[in-house]
Formats: sequence, structure tokens, C-alpha cells
Amino acid sequence: MKKTVLSVLLLGICSFANAQEIKTVARDLADEIGPVDLQSGVTQRQAGVIAQFYCRRHIAGCGPVAPAVERSSEWEVTPFTGIEGAPGKDKIVVSKRSGNASWGQGPALDVLALIHSAGAAPKPINDKAGKLGDPAGPRVKVQFVVSPDGATADVRFRQSSRDPNCDRRAGRVVEGWRFPPRAQPIELVATLGCGG
Repeated sequence: MKKTVLSVLLLGICSFANAQEIKTVARDLADEIGPVDLQSGVTQRQAGVIAQFYCRRHIAGCGPVAPAVERSSEWEVTPFTGIEGAPGKDKIVVSKRSGNASWGQGPALDVLALIHSAGAAPKPINDKAGKLGDPAGPRVKVQFVVSPDGATADVRFRQSSRDPNCDRRAGRVVEGWRFPPRAQPIELVATLGCGG
């Protein structure tokens, strides 16, 4: 009997943990890129992930990016911008040896320094509404900022669940979270399950 109750309790805790995952933006990028072998160089897939990250962060109206094209010691990636999704004139350039990215007059991005700075994400202190449903169901990925007072701001969808109701509920959950006060704002990414 005790084992059954304990199993049910653990199952409930595990389901909740899988229903949401919160990471720093740097940790999320590191997970998407995967291991980088600088002897072999940044792969085409990794260059695409880095370019998409750069595009979202530094290029206004950024949409998708084209597959990376090899150019000697670097990869070139064309960003698509605006409502019409026009290809940009300037390419995002990703170094094969360092993973660093640059674009036209935009800032340089030291990707390896960013992903090596990936610390643990803070957890919300009022997470009662954090579970949307079955973690095996549709998932939505949301990026947001935690301000110094612990409130969430600038909530943006990184990946839709393809269910508008799920996406709206996920947005409301994230907007309702409060985090411990902090000295500086921090960008986080949350993945929430919306099934059931």
C-alpha cells in the first residue's frame, strides 16, 4: 500500500516536471547546438541554429533562415525578413572554427562564450498554474524576460503547439509567473506541455 501511494506521488511529481521546463536562453542555445568540436569545425546544422539565434536576437522582423552555405572557413546564411519574407542582402556569417556570428552592421556574437556562461534558470515562486496538461501532448516554447522585480515581460512564442487555445493558455501561464527578485533582468525559455 505504501509503495503504491509513493509510486503515485512520484508519478505526479515527474509528470509535472515534464510538463514544463525552464532554461536560460544561453542553456537553450547550447542544447540546440549540441557539442561543438572546434577541430572538425562547426557543422552546417550548428551554423543554421547559430544563425537563427542571431537573427531572432539582432535582426528586426526576422523570420526563418536559409540553409547554411559553406564558404572556406565560414558558413553564410541568408535571413528572411519582413511580412513578405524577403531574403536579406547581408548574410549572417558563422565562423567554422569559433562559432562566432556577425551580420552587416550588426554586433558580433561570441557564441561559445555565451553558451559557456549558461547557468541554471530561476524557478517561478508562484508555479501553481504552471501545468497545462499532459506532458506527452502538444508542446509550446515561449521566450520571455524576468525583470529585477521578478515579473515576466516581453513574452514571445518561439515554437507554437499548433493549437491556438494551448498557445494562449501557455502565454497566460508565463505572464502570470513571478520569480524571486534579482539584480539584473534575465532572458528565459519555457517549454510547456498542453495535452489532455
